[in-house]
Amino acid sequence: MLTIPQIEALRRTNPQLYEALKRLAGASLGPNQGWSLDDQIHDGADFARVSSAALTSNKIDPTKAGVLMRGSVPPAWSGGFTYVSTTSIITWSWSGLTIFRADGTSTAVTNGSLAVTGLSAATTYYFYPFWDETTAQLKFVPGGVGSPANAQTAKTNFAAQAQSLQGLIPLSQGAMVAATTSSGTGGGSGGGSGSCLRSGTVVLTKERGTVEIESCKMGEHLRCPAATGAESWTRITRLEIRDADTFIRLHFSNAESLDVTPHHIFTLADGSPMRAERLCLSDILVGRFGSVTLKRIEAVVEQGQKVSVGCEPTHEFFAGRHAASIRTHNYTFSS
Repeated sequence: MLTIPQIEALRRTNPQLYEALKRLAGASLGPNQGWSLDDQIHDGADFARVSSAALTSNKIDPTKAGVLMRGSVPPAWSGGFTYVSTTSIITWSWSGLTIFRADGTSTAVTNGSLAVTGLSAATTYYFYPFWDETTAQLKFVPGGVGSPANAQTAKTNFAAQAQSLQGLIPLSQGAMVAATTSSGTGGGSGGGSGSCLRSGTVVLTKERGTVEIESCKMGEHLRCPAATGAESWTRITRLEIRDADTFIRLHFSNAESLDVTPHHIFTLADGSPMRAERLCLSDILVGRFGSVTLKRIEAVVEQGQKVSVGCEPTHEFFAGRHAASIRTHNYTFSS
């Protein structure tokens, strides 16, 4: 039997002989009864056939069923990371992380933690977590400082690229930020769904009326949808403000708009969740006073702040640029 390298070598070095062999093979058993030279091939260690179901105009097409939709095809995920720190140690912990892939499969990541020691006091570090599809492990981009050397001393395009290489799934929107203390202990959170609203977004509170979200305090209540179809209040249990420079700006049919991080979760009119970066024009979302249509989408790259909010018992609330009129999720869809 011929191998793919032999066929390609023959086609390249002696195309006349290649074509003659093809004609001979096709006519060997009479009209329509012959065999194809290209069919007499074994898959090998270095070369293999590609299913025609994976091709468009002889090119591999990631939209086709013949392509395994994993790795660098953007997934969705839920859950998040938290950290505690001392003057020289940052310990990241993760729980409830689930990866949802484009092919309909999902992976529940085992809860775990990572302690990075040998760090400098009162210093900010950057971390880039990812899921390795080959080893089925959660890892962090190496090459920084500490032990293990996963603490990056600055945000870099190289680290962000390393987090998103083929076969890897990034588990944060860029770097997760953590800092050691000057004394005592500290902590915070990051990564996960990266589901945040931009500062300046307004919400409706029970205590103070319509206010900007960054002014809210834990214990205050946000206007939210109720299971009965009416409205209720949900209590803020977590609120963090961090620097950010990448947002998706969504314009709706009710003249409202929202700036959110790319992984922020919305509810479509059919009840399904959808990340901001995957929304399409004319998608219908749930508003406070009825359905709204997405009219325009913009990518905004400028320095700003993102606000992540956790709330109980309802994990949704209303928000907007001018009024609290768009139904949105809190910081993690799985909560």
